[in-house]
Amino acid sequence: MKYIANYKSSLLLLLCIGVGGLVGIIFPESSVITYPVGSIYLNFLYVLVTPLIFFSVITAIISTKTVEKAKHILFLSMVTFLLFSLAASLIALLLGISLPSMVASDSSAIINTLPQINEKVDFTEKIIRMLSVKNLPELFQSENMIPLLLFSALAAASIRKLGNKAKLLKELFSVITDLLYTMISTLMKFAPIGFGCYFSYSIGQTGAAILKNYAKIFLLFLLFSILFYFIFYSIVIYFSGGVAKVKLFWRFNTIPSLTAVATASSSACIPANLAACDQLGIDRDVSSTIIPLGANIHKDGATGASVLKILLILELCNIDYMNFSTLVLVILTAILSGIVMGTVPGGGVSAAILMISIFNLPNEMMSIIILLSTVFDIPATLLNSVGNIPSAMIVDRMIFRKRNSTVL
Repeated sequence: MKYIANYKSSLLLLLCIGVGGLVGIIFPESSVITYPVGSIYLNFLYVLVTPLIFFSVITAIISTKTVEKAKHILFLSMVTFLLFSLAASLIALLLGISLPSMVASDSSAIINTLPQINEKVDFTEKIIRMLSVKNLPELFQSENMIPLLLFSALAAASIRKLGNKAKLLKELFSVITDLLYTMISTLMKFAPIGFGCYFSYSIGQTGAAILKNYAKIFLLFLLFSILFYFIFYSIVIYFSGGVAKVKLFWRFNTIPSLTAVATASSSACIPANLAACDQLGIDRDVSSTIIPLGANIHKDGATGASVLKILLILELCNIDYMNFSTLVLVILTAILSGIVMGTVPGGGVSAAILMISIFNLPNEMMSIIILLSTVFDIPATLLNSVGNIPSAMIVDRMIFRKRNSTVL
């Protein structure tokens, strides 16, 4: 009974997501109801997430006692993200090479089932749109998270330069941040209904594609996801804090994981991840920086998925990839793909453009990459989102250790 009381919210969320998945598989036509309900809930969440990122990032930077600490957090975050992404790409590549039969597919059977994408996208224009927007209102749209982060960092740096002149502004930003946390906490009480409905719709849409043409590559990606989720994260946390930290992580990781599975959206997971970081005792300056930043540029799942997608595409195009230079290019492309991918469900278009450009692939391959992104979306988002919590634990541990050594 005590166990049920402690994990009541997690168990209820898991139950609703499970029921939603079954409904989506057995009654796909139920999307007429589940899609609107789930989408309305996610829209409310997105409306709160963008201002939360804006105010929490600014508050974290302006409340940090020293500029050196803020710079140190940012530097350690980038290094940790890069190492995690490198590990994800290497593990996925090892699995793909070790199990080539899981990558090989009938190209004609796959290509004939896909809609053709004839539109040519300027990659340079895509980069510009990824990093900037033309108007201020566009800054607070969920697909423009990276420009929002850059603008927030600029605003925070400017407020710090104002010093005591911005004292009231600092207090206002802090209060608004607390208000947004409270609003999201209230909204999360309805998560079982909202996430359950959206997961039902997602399964109803992608289930047929998985079973028909992508079963083997999907199973291979599931194997990668399981290994990375349970083994890699546990090992990393063990070396950063021991068995106690591992147990603590898995205790508070349930809701962030279920949120990722239900929504397939990294940005929708930001509130749950921030709450988990608070429960894990991570410094708020660290979590407020890493979680929003990681939701955009740190994507272990997308990186691993990109490796397998590239191997599949190269196989379909009869391109030999078993040489050092090509394998290195696969890893670099996968890491870049993880960085440029959007934070909304099914956001694999940017990665597809990048792969097509780097490997000079035919336009028909873009449809396959985009569809695979949708098929991989749920397990990929699980790693994309949850991976930011171990990253925050590691950075917090490094800063805490340095702070202790400085005191000593």
